[in-house]
Amino acid sequence: MTLPARPDGPLRVVIDTDTANEIDDQFAIVWAMLSPEQLTIEGVHAAPFCHGHYFDAVDAAATKRGGERTRLEYVAEAIGPERRARMTADRPASQGEERSRAEIHRLLDAIDAAAPPVKAGSTRFMESPTDIVESDAARHLIERAHAGSGPLYVPTIGAPTNVAAALLMDPSIAEKIVVIFLAGYPSAAPHADDSFNLVQDRHATNVLFESSVPLVYQPGYHVAEVLGFSLPDADRWLKGHGTLGDLLHQIYVDNPIDRDVDAVGRSWVIWDIIAIAWLLDPSWAPTFETSRARVTDAHTWEPMDGRMQEAFRVQRGPIFADLLAKIHAHG
Repeated sequence: MTLPARPDGPLRVVIDTDTANEIDDQFAIVWAMLSPEQLTIEGVHAAPFCHGHYFDAVDAAATKRGGERTRLEYVAEAIGPERRARMTADRPASQGEERSRAEIHRLLDAIDAAAPPVKAGSTRFMESPTDIVESDAARHLIERAHAGSGPLYVPTIGAPTNVAAALLMDPSIAEKIVVIFLAGYPSAAPHADDSFNLVQDRHATNVLFESSVPLVYQPGYHVAEVLGFSLPDADRWLKGHGTLGDLLHQIYVDNPIDRDVDAVGRSWVIWDIIAIAWLLDPSWAPTFETSRARVTDAHTWEPMDGRMQEAFRVQRGPIFADLLAKIHAHG
């Protein structure tokens, strides 16, 4: 699959993000907003998330396929019954969308620059392959896709419900946008894939992969997971470096998923910045062309017709160097 030619000037971008889920989306939004010479952010869309729904999906898929447990099942067990109970009670998806929208506004206020429109996203997940979950975000994506002369780039760093809805509402935008989607294992992996972004809304994920939209798939495992960042990193490179540096340091320390950030040897993967890295410099997250695939109800990959680009490595050094330099310059 050949991606549309990149324009000479800044790329037009709409970010679709479940910002309040953990801490990586915040870094991605800040980096994108601090790169105006390379990216023109035309909107930030809040995506839904729901840990309870996610654990239900993981359990159902595990029952269907049987056999050995997956990496994500072990993770779910490792977080302990108390934390899992708290996360499972985190419902409904509309609550995740509302929290994400509030977090987006908090970040944009801290950046103290001309803010792009922030749009409310889906308040539930798709219930079937043709179920259209309308939202302000989906309608705004369609509007921005038809505006301007160059392609609109859509880093999708959460469940892709908003983007799928826009594609179903107006299939013609597939010719006008490029979707960058971050999720689980490489698409050729034989393992069951219980990635959070991938299976919260499996129907929406399959809309992306089964459509004709130019797609850059960025696996988390074996690729984006190189982007680890430790508490000593955060103390050294964020704390004391202006309002944004201090805010991101606080966000790192207050990670809602991992409260043991000061454990020996611990680091946290800032997954979602891989999407912004590819926009800023494709050589930082190089891709190859491969077959598209879909996700079965057992959460396994199934090859299908069509082609896409898939990331196969990450240049951690220049990525963090650019991100931190822009945070320091802002400070």
